[in-house]
Amino acid sequence: MQIERYQHKILFTIESSLYSEAVIHKCFYWYLSKFQIEIQSVMHHYQVTVDQISLEVDQEHLIAQIKKNLVDYHTREIITRETIDIRTLLVVKAFAHDDAFDDMPGGDLNDTVGFSASDFK
Repeated sequence: MQIERYQHKILFTIESSLYSEAVIHKCFYWYLSKFQIEIQSVMHHYQVTVDQISLEVDQEHLIAQIKKNLVDYHTREIITRETIDIRTLLVVKAFAHDDAFDDMPGGDLNDTVGFSASDFK
């Protein structure tokens, strides 16, 4: 990530391989009430301009907060992707009629494959 500082604005150049477009937009959305934000996709990176920064704003603190938020939203994206199946099952179970999904799965909790090696002796 490259950061260029100016008197009233900061320009972030962020590689698109590090953060998705959704992460970039979610992160900078929360700064819209205080600053003017412009996001552009250029080749393999995003250029994000945070403009209209007053002189009272500590730019170092602002940059640190933006970096923290990028990591936060990226982590949330990873967790969402990794837990999509579990959330889908919970929704299906919540709306299932007649407890159709209440059957206990076969096997033992210690046996994750579903059979015992002793069955083949």
